[in-house]
Order: sequence, then C-alpha cells, then structure tokens
Amino acid sequence: MSIKAIFLDFYGTIVHEDGEIISNICKQIKRNSKTEATLSEIGSFWWDDFSKLFQNSYSETFQSQKY
Repeated sequence: MSIKAIFLDFYGTIVHEDGEIISNICKQIKRNSKTEATLSEIGSFWWDDFSKLFQNSYSETFQSQKY
C-alpha cells in the first residue's frame, strides 16, 4: 500500500481515518457475540449511542471534524 496522504490533528499528532478500524471492530463484535445483527446494524447502533453521548455533553455547540 502506498501512502496517499498524512493527516495531522490540531495537536500535531498523526491520525488515521476511522472507517477501516470501525469496520474491523464491528466484525469482531459480530464474530464474538451471538447477535444476528448485520455489520451495518452494529455500526449504526454504535454511532447512534456515541452521537447521543456527545450531543448530551455539548448539545448544539458540538462540532464534528467530519462534515
């Protein structure tokens, strides 16, 4: 794999796009649980739960890095 870009966050640390990582986590959840949920359903459940946490913390002042 060739490097196409390097992302730095505002602290100057190198960051990695999370799509592949989250996909792998969803696959592990599916493999290690008794759920019949699809990978998409697992990902949506995580995102919905995570979204509620930051919305409750910051309300409408929360600004996602992804638009």
